[in-house]
Amino acid sequence: MIRLALVWLVMAALTLAAIPIGHAADARPLGPALVVALLAAAFAKASLLLNDYLELRHAPAWNKAMRAGVFALLAILAGLSLAARLA
Repeated sequence: MIRLALVWLVMAALTLAAIPIGHAADARPLGPALVVALLAAAFAKASLLLNDYLELRHAPAWNKAMRAGVFALLAILAGLSLAARLA
């Protein structure tokens, strides 16, 4: 139970850190470094969720496959974000 509470606190901290990084209060475009930082935080949160809440740490093959899927999705989002800046 303590483990889940600590994981929740880390996920909450990552969410709170994403607010100023992502310029949540205004519509300024994000630079590539900020996009990568936000997507890295999203990957960290997804990894914690998969590992601890879904308990995929007990199923390493599923854990690896799910993380690969999340990584691929975030890589596509990063590519689209960078492509939009070039357009």
